[in-house]
Amino acid sequence: MPSRLPQHAINAAYGSYLACTGCIRALFHAEFRRSYHGPILWILLSTLAIAIAAHVMVFPVRVFLWLVGLTSLKDGLSNALHRSIAAVPFLCVAASRYLYPALFERLFMMGVAIRSPSLASTLAKIHVDYFTWEYALSVVQFTLYRVVLMLILGTGSLVFTPFFGGLFAVVTFSFKVRRMEVVFALSLLVLYLVSRTRSTALELVRLWFDARAIARELFTPFVDRLPALKAQAISNRDSHQICT
Repeated sequence: MPSRLPQHAINAAYGSYLACTGCIRALFHAEFRRSYHGPILWILLSTLAIAIAAHVMVFPVRVFLWLVGLTSLKDGLSNALHRSIAAVPFLCVAASRYLYPALFERLFMMGVAIRSPSLASTLAKIHVDYFTWEYALSVVQFTLYRVVLMLILGTGSLVFTPFFGGLFAVVTFSFKVRRMEVVFALSLLVLYLVSRTRSTALELVRLWFDARAIARELFTPFVDRLPALKAQAISNRDSHQICT
């Protein structure tokens, strides 16, 4: 494990570099920019509408808790609400994949073509069915996981202490990244143990979970084609060996 940590760190740094340069290229690519304006606006407006509706529904409860003096319960409810709203962008991305599958596909292919036109041409020839039960179940599973996580965080913070309530999220995160980056998990645990940086550690955990889920949706057009792409590479290699 220790010998693999440097390679993981290099991969993480290289992946961050590719993500940043890819975003910059997308911003300056005129056709690409025109294509994603609509989906991004829809996601932002949907998130804003859901956030406003959630705050309106919870506001009377918060006022009641404030009047009776249960400020700790009011703060816990506010934190749970904010963390729940943070999952809305992922759900909007998942919904846009079903509502606009052609747009989702075109955006991905345009992004790949900026870097490698030949790879984009190869991927475009492989058919992918987006309407699968496996994908629908993954969205439901993520939603249920978020609900359970919020319930555990809220219960732990109110019944026990805020420390043990948030510790569940950090432990879950550490388990998820145990094969990826142990140093990152340990650093996050240290941040959580310090009271002044505890909220920052929880925010990093939430951002990582949401970013991981959204990245999976964005890279689905490539991930779903990997089996066919590998089979095609093996077939070409076997044909080359036969010819030689």
